[in-house]
Amino acid sequence: MRTPISLAASLLTTLCAAQTFTTWHMADGLPTDDIRDVAVAPDGTIWLATGAGVAAFNGSTFTVHTTGTHPGLASNDAYAIEVTTDGDVWVGTDFGVSVYNGASYTAYTTANGLSDNEIKNIKQAPNGDVWLATINGATRYSASSFTAFGSPSIPFGGATHVAFGSNGDVLLSGGLGGMIVYNGSTFTAVTTAGGLLSNRLRSIAVNGAQERWVGTSDGISVMDAANAHITDHEAFFELPPPDELNPVTDVLIDLVGRVWAAVYVDYLVTEGGISVYANNDWLQFEESDGLAGPNVRRIAMDADGDIWVTTSTGLTEISDISIGIEERAVAGLRLFPNPARSSMELLLDEPMNGAALEVLDAAGRKLLAGNATGLRHRFDVSMLPAGLYTVRIGARAARFMVER
Repeated sequence: MRTPISLAASLLTTLCAAQTFTTWHMADGLPTDDIRDVAVAPDGTIWLATGAGVAAFNGSTFTVHTTGTHPGLASNDAYAIEVTTDGDVWVGTDFGVSVYNGASYTAYTTANGLSDNEIKNIKQAPNGDVWLATINGATRYSASSFTAFGSPSIPFGGATHVAFGSNGDVLLSGGLGGMIVYNGSTFTAVTTAGGLLSNRLRSIAVNGAQERWVGTSDGISVMDAANAHITDHEAFFELPPPDELNPVTDVLIDLVGRVWAAVYVDYLVTEGGISVYANNDWLQFEESDGLAGPNVRRIAMDADGDIWVTTSTGLTEISDISIGIEERAVAGLRLFPNPARSSMELLLDEPMNGAALEVLDAAGRKLLAGNATGLRHRFDVSMLPAGLYTVRIGARAARFMVER
């Protein structure tokens, strides 16, 4: 089913103007404008995988790590990055993965158990395991040990991205093999025969209803929690003729349920950018709106709900987001004490019995989950590291800080 961009041009212009775009380049301290991936640390630091090393951004300055300054880094040509809940930074390259513990890097390769040294994506699972998508399969790091998975469990083409279902399923974006689901014991492939627009995948995002928004080379396919096809979005980013299909490079679902999708086309024309889906409409952002460039690689969300966009020509932060603003309303929701040390209490002005209540870290990972009952709900935050977090209940979301 084609999903048209239905907003009028005048409204589109108004909404685009409502967002704030801030862009950084080499002149601002980046080691290169070629930014491949982005991750948000629990303390709010923005970590970047670039073509000239790793960069950490604290909001004002960039700190750059290279093989010269940090010899344990496998290569300056970094493609994937993840920051785990304990603060370790995992950097994927074509020569293996390097883990930064705050002082130095340690490199790991196939000799240590990786399925391949060419790393495409890294994500931490809710249970603490770290998964690496590689060109020849996937690797799980658990209990200080690597376990490699390859053919035939993961078809030719390897994996390009990792996501997780609330039931513990690991969802791998197959480079050529569709969505590969690992339930802890067996692998199952969901392909075009099951409703996907294409078997060439780049990203998967899972919303609160456990729907899988699957980014393919031909657009987005939406699958339910049982991985059955629901619908498709094929033309949500308007391209000049004759291009119609939307090759997706990344998909992200933010704290209030909006879907952000990156699109890039490099044949016949060079076009790309970000589209966001809210209130059953797609809104499109391009270089002319403030993006660093059309070649969008990966996107991430910080604890403020701002969107960070990596491109081949710089880094962009989208803030002051007013799209679907009514969904962001937090009237009638209070958190105290804030900051908190051991427990946090949520107070509602009306009961939301049975509504899902979730606590997410700065990268949007779900750390705590439950159901709200009555007007008050208390939850334990004593196990959370110091940092910024978000509590989400229904369509409402609010931020809080944990101090130690």
